[in-house]
Amino acid sequence: MPEVSNEWTAELKKGSVQLCLLALLAGERKYGFQLIKELRELSDGFFDVKEGTLYPALRRLEERGFVRSEWVEREVGVPRKYYTITERGRSTLQEATRVWGEMATSVDRILREGR
Repeated sequence: MPEVSNEWTAELKKGSVQLCLLALLAGERKYGFQLIKELRELSDGFFDVKEGTLYPALRRLEERGFVRSEWVEREVGVPRKYYTITERGRSTLQEATRVWGEMATSVDRILREGR
């Protein structure tokens, strides 16, 4: 039986979901279900995020000034809350992407050479 538990995998996901959200919002504003769907599809199911994970992450990003939200009325149906990346969020995404690349390169090197 593998020793990599669901808890370990959840911690890895938790550490990267906010970066993924910023990346998805870099192109255009999006609403919650749209973000859930894109996370799942673009990750081939690895990021199968539930609402109970998504909205607290978006709230944290909003509290830090990385995204802003607005309610948008629709002709049909209930209003939707859309999220948009801010300039602060864009610069954070750029820096976080650089750090992510350095980390991924370092971990990959350790995994290859540490055996």
